[in-house]
Amino acid sequence: MISHALMIPLPEDAAVLLPFRDALSNSGKPLRVGVVLDGGRLPRWVDAFITCLRQIPVIEVQLLTLNFRTLTESKRPPWLTDRIYSASRARFDPFEQADNGETCSVILESVDAIRAADCGVILWFAEYQDPAVELRSLAKHGVFTIRLGDRNRAIPFWDEVANSQPTSTAAIFWHDSTFAQGRAVGRAETSTSQGFFITVNAEQPLIATMRMLAELCLEIQRGGAQFEERVRGLPTQRLAEAAPHDYPSNFEAAQFAMKKLMRSAYLRWITHGKKGKWFVAMRSRSESITDPARMDLTGFQELPLPKGVAEMADPFLWEADGRQYLLFEEMAVGQSRGRLACVEVLRNGSCPEMKIILERPYHLSYPCVVPWNGDLFLLPETSDAKRVDLYRFTRFPWELELVSSPIEGVALVDTTPVFVEDRWYFFTNTLEPFMETLLFSATQLEGPWNLHPYKPESTSVRSCRSAGQIFWRDGRLFRPTQDCSVRYGYAITVNEVTKLTPHEFEERPVSHIPPSWMPGLLGTHTWNESSSFQVIDGIRYSP
Repeated sequence: MISHALMIPLPEDAAVLLPFRDALSNSGKPLRVGVVLDGGRLPRWVDAFITCLRQIPVIEVQLLTLNFRTLTESKRPPWLTDRIYSASRARFDPFEQADNGETCSVILESVDAIRAADCGVILWFAEYQDPAVELRSLAKHGVFTIRLGDRNRAIPFWDEVANSQPTSTAAIFWHDSTFAQGRAVGRAETSTSQGFFITVNAEQPLIATMRMLAELCLEIQRGGAQFEERVRGLPTQRLAEAAPHDYPSNFEAAQFAMKKLMRSAYLRWITHGKKGKWFVAMRSRSESITDPARMDLTGFQELPLPKGVAEMADPFLWEADGRQYLLFEEMAVGQSRGRLACVEVLRNGSCPEMKIILERPYHLSYPCVVPWNGDLFLLPETSDAKRVDLYRFTRFPWELELVSSPIEGVALVDTTPVFVEDRWYFFTNTLEPFMETLLFSATQLEGPWNLHPYKPESTSVRSCRSAGQIFWRDGRLFRPTQDCSVRYGYAITVNEVTKLTPHEFEERPVSHIPPSWMPGLLGTHTWNESSSFQVIDGIRYSP
C-alpha cells in the first residue's frame, strides 16, 4: 500500500478502542471499573479513555483518588530538559491536566478505602505503587497497571526517542496480590517517532494501551472466572518498584537536541527535491525466503513504470491457463488514489501493456487473489470505504463483480486468507495509530466471517501487517508480514504458522528480508511468487 501516516488526536469514541461496534452492545451485568488516580489529577489521555469506556453499556466507571504526594511533584527537571519537554508538550501533550476533566468522585486517604467501592477490576494509574500494599480483595478480579517504555521515566519514552530506538513499548500487568509481581496480559510494540517532539511518540502506545485495557475489561465482563483462569496460566514476573522517576540531565538534553538537529538537517539534505516512490521488481523463481541460511535476494530486475504511472506497489502473481499475470497497485501521475492494474508476464519476463482492472472513488491496493470452488476471487484493500469487499472474476483477470462485503463499518487493511482443514481463516489489520492483527474464520469465503477467539499476548509493529500471500512449503505454513518499526513498510518478516484451528493460533518468526536487495532502498513490504517468478516491491527517494 502506498500511504503516508498522519498524527491523529486521542480517540473520542469507543469505536476507536474496539474495532467492532457489536462489542459495545454486549449483554450481561455491568462491570464496575475503578480508575485510581493521583491527587485528583486527571491526564488528558485518561480523560479521553474514560469518556470512551463510558460509552460502552456494560461498563461502569468509578473514579478514585489517592491523596499521596507523588515523586514527580517533588522534583523539577533541569532547565534545558524542561525547555525541550515544554516545547514538545506545547505541540502535543496527552499527559496534561484535562481542561474539562471531571473531579474525582471519591477522595481516599488510604488504599484500604478502595475496597468500599466494590469494583470488579481496578485500573491503577496512580504513581503510588507500594509493593507492601496487599491488593487481594481490592477488586473482585484484580488490578491492572501499565508501564510506558522500558524505564518508566518521568518523561515517557525519552530514552526511546533520544537513543533512536526503532520501537517503543507499552505493557499491561495484572496483579492479584501485590505490585511486586504480576502477569503480562498485554504488550504493544509501536514504531518510535524520531523527531524533536518527544510527546508525539506517546500517541501510539497510549492508544494501544486504551484498546488493550478496554478489551480486557470486556473480557472480564463476559466472564471474570474464565479471565482469571486464562491469566493465571501466564508466567508470573517479578516486578521491581517503578524505576526512579529521574529526569534527564542537562547534558543528556543537550545531546538529544544536537542529535535531533543533525538528523533534521540530514533528512532535508537527502530529500531535497525528492520523494519516496514505490516500484516493483521481478526475477525467475529462486530460493525460498523461509530459510535464512539459504536466502538469496540477488537477480531482481526493476519493472519499467507503465506510461502515465508514478508508482507501483503490492505485487501479486497468479497463473491461469498456462499464462502468468502480475496484479499490483498503481498510482497515476498527479494522483493520490490507488487503482488496481494487471499485466501479463511473458516467458522472458517482459510485460505487455498494463490495464486497469478495478477503480473506485476511494483508494485501492493489495490485490490478493483467492481461488475457491473453481472460481477466482479478489480481496483488495478498501479501508477508505471502511469495509472489506470480496470480488469474483467473471473473466480473469480483466472483469470483476462485487460478491459481498463480509465486514462493514471498520477500516481494515491487507486482508489475507488461507484455507486449512475445511475452514477459511482471514488475517487483517487495524490502521494506525495502533496496528493490531485481527483473525477471522468462516466456512464460506463469502461469509459470514466470525472473529477468532485468539487474542495475541503481544502486538508488535515488527510483525503484524500482511505482506503477501500465505503459502505452504514442505508441509509448513508461512505468513509474510511487514516490519514497520523503522518506517512504514520497512522490511518483511516471514513467520511460520505452527498452530491454526478454530480456537488456537500460534506463529513464530523464521526469517527477515531487509531493504538491502537493491542499493538506495528505504523499505520493502510485499513478497509473492508463482511457479516461474518471484516479485517484490521497494521504495526509494526519486526526483
